[in-house]
This record gives sequence, structure tokens and C-alpha cells, in this order.
Amino acid sequence: MKKLLFILCGLVITLLVWIYLFIPSTIKFHGSVQIEANRNGLFRKLEHAETWQEWWPGATTGIETFSLNGINFRPGQTKILSIPLIIDDPDLSGSAELMFIPNKLDSTIIQVDASIPVPTNPLKRMKTYFASRKLKQSLPEILQALHKTYSKISNVYDYDIRKDRVVDSILIFTSEETKGYPSVEKIYSLIDQLKMYIKAQSAVETGFPMQNIYTNDSVNYLIKVAIPVNKRLPDTDKFRYRWMLGGGNILITEVKGGQTEISRAYGQILNYISDYNRTAPAIYFESLVTDRRKEPDSSKWITRIYYPVM
Repeated sequence: MKKLLFILCGLVITLLVWIYLFIPSTIKFHGSVQIEANRNGLFRKLEHAETWQEWWPGATTGIETFSLNGINFRPGQTKILSIPLIIDDPDLSGSAELMFIPNKLDSTIIQVDASIPVPTNPLKRMKTYFASRKLKQSLPEILQALHKTYSKISNVYDYDIRKDRVVDSILIFTSEETKGYPSVEKIYSLIDQLKMYIKAQSAVETGFPMQNIYTNDSVNYLIKVAIPVNKRLPDTDKFRYRWMLGGGNILITEVKGGQTEISRAYGQILNYISDYNRTAPAIYFESLVTDRRKEPDSSKWITRIYYPVM
């Protein structure tokens, strides 16, 4: 009996020695992933908890609680260069930090560092150790989910903003001022005038009608309308020749929806221009893919935005 007691005591002592010798007082994890996306654009997207459902690899509970491998996570208060990731688990108390490190203008390294304090109580110490193995599994999954989602420019800016080159184009152009934002009927009345002139000159349209609407006071608006054609047409009092010089850089995105959606797309294009240190050397314009008179439902309108940059 005494021999068995000595053996049990020896096993307990051995276990305690292992617990305190091989389980550190703080368990730390580190990982990183490179994403082909601008640091500012990526950070802007991820600093809002409501966007996390777009990429989170596990389940979501409410707006700001996310679970993975049995561990609950919550994004903390955003810092200048990082987002805290609070670990909410009965056997783990601690936090991780998502650091956004610019690699190049179009590349970011997201680094995660986690630090878990380990209790001195041997039973709780063992629980924390085994629970931390779930965390060790979860952090790489989080990084890979971020990489998979935000390596696509459309997921960073909500629109597929493409870089392209301007193509040489001959345009016939007209403009008019209005009080208040111009109606669809007003815009298409100008387009119809251009179409009639193109036909009268035996020319051929080579693209969709284009428009640019500008105001500096939200009262007086200048409408500029143009149509690409196959040859240069003579100027008149109403119509003017324009040439779009090819070779320059231009951003292109396609939008489905009405003016609210188009304005939202412009906001993201301006974010993109700022993030990539671009400037606009010329006015932007919209290509009216959908004939808006024939489709009264603005949610079905297709508009291509062309934004010259340098």
C-alpha cells in the first residue's frame, strides 16, 4: 500500500514539475501573411466590425462577436496601425494584435501577435495550455481568410476598380447649363441631338454616350455629353470635336444602380486615388451602358466610370 502511495505521489510530483517547467507563464503566438492590397485601403476596410462578416472563417454571433474552433473573438478599439483582437474564452484570457505593415504601395503584411497569461493554479494552468492549442490553430486560419478575401481589389473597395490605358477616341461633344440636377430626360435630349448630328454627317457611333455633370454650388449644373464616333466631324455653334488622347492611365469600374450607388462608387475611387498617391489630370466621365429612358428602374442601370489618373 505504501509503495502504491509513493508511486502516486511520484506521479503527481512529476506532473507538477512538468506543468511548471514546460508550460511557460505566458504563451505567445506569432504569424504573418502578405496581401496584395494597399495598407490604407485594407485598414479602412477592417477597422469596422460590421465588415468582418465578409471574411471571417468561422461563425458570427451578433455584430461584434466571432467564433472559430470554439473560441470567441471581438475586435477591440482601433489603434493607429493595428486592431486588437480580444480573446473571449473561459479558459483563455488575453488578446492578439493585428498589425498592418506596409510592404509596398500595393502590398501589406498583416502580422498577428498573441499573448496569453497562464494561471499559477495547476489545474487552470493545464486548461489554459490545452485551450491555447485551439488558438494556435485559429490564428493561421484568420490570416489565410484575410488573404483569400482581400487579395481581390473589389473586396477592398467594394467595386472592381481596374487600371487601364486610355484608347485614342474621336468624340462629338455638346454641353448645357441647368438649374438643379439635370433629369434623365434633359440628359437624353442632348444625347438625341448628338445622335441626329452624327447621322446627318454619315458618321457611325463607336461607343456608348458619355456624360460629366459638374456643380460647385449644388444649384447650377454644367452637363457635358459626348459620343465616340468613327471620324472627325465639323464644329458648329452647338457641337464640338474632341479628341481623347490615348496612352494615359485611367481607372475603370462598372456600377449597377442609380445615382446613390454611383456616388458611392466615386467615393471609393477617390479613396483608391488617395491610397495609391494618384492625381487626376483630366475630368472623369460616365459611359451610359443602359438607356435610362427605356429602363425606369434605376437599380438596373449599368454605368461605367472612367477616371483619368497619373
